[in-house]
Amino acid sequence: MFKEFVSYYKPHKKKLAFVLSMVVMFALVELSIPIFTRYILNDLIPNNDFRQVFIIAGILIVLLIFYAIFHYMVGYHGHMLGIAIEKDMRLKAFEKLQLLAFDYYDVNKTGVIMTRLTSDLHEVAELAHHGIEEVVAVSLMLVLGYLYLIRLDFVVTTLLFIIFISLMVGLMFSRRKMIVAFRNLRKEHAQINSRLEGSISGIRLTRAFSNELFEIDKFANDNDVYIDAYRDAYHALGTANAMNQFFIQFMNVAVLLSGAYLVMSNRFTPGDMFAYFIYFSMLVGPVKRLMTMLETFQQGWAGFERYFELMNEPIKIKDKADAYELGEVDGHIVFDKVAFGYGNNKDNVLEDFSLEIKPGEMVALVGPSGVGKTTVAQLVPRFYDIKKGDIFIDGHSIFDVTLKSLRHNIGYVQQDVTIFWGTIAENIAYGNPNASKEAIYEAAKKAKIHDFIQSLPHGYHTMVGERGVMLSGGQKQRISIARIFLRDPRILILDEATSALDNITESAIQDSLDDLAENRTVIAIAHRLSTIHHADKIVVMGDGGILQMGSHEELIEVDGHYRKLYEASNNNL
Repeated sequence: MFKEFVSYYKPHKKKLAFVLSMVVMFALVELSIPIFTRYILNDLIPNNDFRQVFIIAGILIVLLIFYAIFHYMVGYHGHMLGIAIEKDMRLKAFEKLQLLAFDYYDVNKTGVIMTRLTSDLHEVAELAHHGIEEVVAVSLMLVLGYLYLIRLDFVVTTLLFIIFISLMVGLMFSRRKMIVAFRNLRKEHAQINSRLEGSISGIRLTRAFSNELFEIDKFANDNDVYIDAYRDAYHALGTANAMNQFFIQFMNVAVLLSGAYLVMSNRFTPGDMFAYFIYFSMLVGPVKRLMTMLETFQQGWAGFERYFELMNEPIKIKDKADAYELGEVDGHIVFDKVAFGYGNNKDNVLEDFSLEIKPGEMVALVGPSGVGKTTVAQLVPRFYDIKKGDIFIDGHSIFDVTLKSLRHNIGYVQQDVTIFWGTIAENIAYGNPNASKEAIYEAAKKAKIHDFIQSLPHGYHTMVGERGVMLSGGQKQRISIARIFLRDPRILILDEATSALDNITESAIQDSLDDLAENRTVIAIAHRLSTIHHADKIVVMGDGGILQMGSHEELIEVDGHYRKLYEASNNNL
């Protein structure tokens, strides 16, 4: 996983090289200060050479100006490097989400997925920026500091460095609890985001049921769990910081005693001791920053683990290596002994399901809930993949053609219409993003919503609000129909497209759907049987698969499942 993390630096290696060169430069400036200090204390002050002292002071001022510039460069370009990596990761994660099968979204909460693309990746960006800078700065200062200090005293310096590095490594290993604590914290952060997303999106339902207090109680419980996760993380962090401070002060005492011993042994001058002390203080400084920032590192690594988990999610529905373009179709659909079940469920929704739909034919699927009507419709565009059997369009297996060309030939109108934040024109154009204004207007006219749109103050530029909150159910459905007209597919799937509408609106929408269905192969999933009287073929489904098949007139004459459904439907009117 570390190799994967490092690979994200590759596209930005020039910027990385620049940032690290700036880190090297300011580290060299820091390391030069004790050298000048020792020179002043040992040589210039005893000789009262004030002129040389002022020259050295001038050199130090110039170096400090450059030091500030180098720090600015690292701060600005380092953060831009982190943001660039975050951008790359977010784009790749979003691309991956576009490829994952629906079963991934069936078991993962929207808020959790959003967290992976936002706050998690921001933490990763902080890790990408600060992590490599601090490691390079500490490593450089350790190596160069050691090489300089052994010139003063090899044995004591080596001993102090062994103690220093041993304590530092010990601190690193002692912080493993932090990794676990912050990993759990990220999970709870995603959970509370998911709760917020669900509660905000369902605010109208909450108000309708007067469940505000119920929602507050649920959120309070989630909030308590979230705070508990923070408590565990900060307990681990507090312990680590306490050990960090002990480490720093211990090293200060060790260096002070070592320096004092060397001075009293006449192996050091006071200037040597002062330089020695400054050097170790400088070494302790970056290590202190490294340890203090370990919270950022742990959060960043926990975020990357979750990102890595997403990127390793298998793409179950994809093109075969030799997949070819389907091209324009007549719409001849054949289900050949299809078996399908959701997830790891042993029981299949469909078993040995066979059905032929001729070009231009309208086939309606009816039956009680849970018998697989929507499943049949979702298998045609490969929203899910079957376990056994095959599905053919114009003699082509849907598994042999590219997903893009397959879905290009299919229009899907659902009961739950998705309306995106934006204008009415943008939502209609979702059926064909490259469509002209004239084509959008023509599609709206065919869907019988053009006049309504023109009556609005801003016409086609009217904002629809989040999830189309500014539109009625019928208006949303007409926009979805306009999308399909704009796309102009040969195969049309109507998944209970009017079941959520009132009778008057349903009747008006049905006229638009009839226009849309003309000269197309149609699979209609019906809740209200009155909407599918004119279907060429009605397929009655039950737990055992297909129970009956025929036209409305044929099925109503037989004392079977369809007539019972029809009579029950009429009794409920």
